[in-house]
Amino acid sequence: MTTLASDVISIILLTVLLIWSAYNGSIIYIGIKQKRQQAKQSRIDQEQPPGSTGLSYSIIVPTKNEASVIRRCLDGILNIDYPKDKLQVIVVDGNSVDETLSICKEFEQKYPQTFTVISEKATHGKPAALNLAVTYTTNDIVAVFDADSVPHKDVLRKATGYFANAKIDALQGRTSSINERTNVLTRLISQEEKAWYQMLLAGREKLQLFVPLNGTCQFVRRPVLLEFGGWDENSLTEDVELAVRLIEKNHSIKYAEDVCSDQETPTMLKSLFKQRIRWYRGYMETALKYGRLLDKINRRTLDAEFSLAGPFMMVVSLLSYINWFIIIVFLSQSTPIINFTGLVIALTAVSLVSIGIGLTASEKPIKPKNILWIPSIYIYWLMQMCIAGWAFLKLVTRSKREWSKTAKNGSQAPINKRGVL
Repeated sequence: MTTLASDVISIILLTVLLIWSAYNGSIIYIGIKQKRQQAKQSRIDQEQPPGSTGLSYSIIVPTKNEASVIRRCLDGILNIDYPKDKLQVIVVDGNSVDETLSICKEFEQKYPQTFTVISEKATHGKPAALNLAVTYTTNDIVAVFDADSVPHKDVLRKATGYFANAKIDALQGRTSSINERTNVLTRLISQEEKAWYQMLLAGREKLQLFVPLNGTCQFVRRPVLLEFGGWDENSLTEDVELAVRLIEKNHSIKYAEDVCSDQETPTMLKSLFKQRIRWYRGYMETALKYGRLLDKINRRTLDAEFSLAGPFMMVVSLLSYINWFIIIVFLSQSTPIINFTGLVIALTAVSLVSIGIGLTASEKPIKPKNILWIPSIYIYWLMQMCIAGWAFLKLVTRSKREWSKTAKNGSQAPINKRGVL
């Protein structure tokens, strides 16, 4: 590779990354401001009466070999503070070979008016299971919680308050790690989730941009869901794919910071890799499939493409690092482009550390030892870039597509509800 060719590649990659960083940086800034405002509002809300119970809910819980977590989930749903005559729980089992089905049957036998357990004849992934379960739903709102979820007691009352606005067709709640303090990996993933929900989604909501559905703690009006034919069974990320179809037809999706559920965070790298490869490839495929969103540009459709392009940008970032390494090692000469590339890489590190500091400082009480975790955020980002690169290779080589569930083990380490590490 010549110096000129390398310089041209560097300029292109860096320009794309700078635009991407500036765009998301503005959303994060708005999200941080919104978080501060919500903290003040939450103190006022604590003095208010609980939300309405005017709507009925059909909760779908897809399961497959979830014996270690499913009882915790179903107990959590039973503990939801909502009239049981307005609550339907449909558990759809994907031919589990452990004790999952028998545990679910226990709940069905004990609470027959609330629980319905169905089994798939053949397993084709989560979206197919959801579509089967939808045929059993009867209530106003269809909610989805993964088997490792533990919804908060007020989750439905809070959701009902939002759905009182007839213009809202779907709602994405906030999830938090139930096992944040298990190990270094769970702490890093937990911080990433906080940045995703409390900064990016909160900022997108404030700016009325695209709010993706995230697969759990999500709610859709049943008539709207039926109108769209449910979930795409060929999608690796059926949640965000449905969200794109909704905004394409001008339906409204809202992010609700106070509609909350806990969930289990992957405790092992192998589980994280499998999960993220599916996520990133699914996002890339959805971005390519719905490129037509740019035919009718508005703030939501444009932001949807920016959001879906996230894994592509991670690949671009990875290529920037590789290109910089090639220049330094093989060309052995300094140019303004080399210096500029190094500067941008340094700025990336500073940005990630700044986000980490912001997350740490936003939690009360502040503990100085939490600062020690911040450098690891950069290492975690490098790992995510490599995973995105692998997902991209699987996409371009058209390797076999498979909806694989994320392994969970029932981990529930002590957690400070304020989010302190």
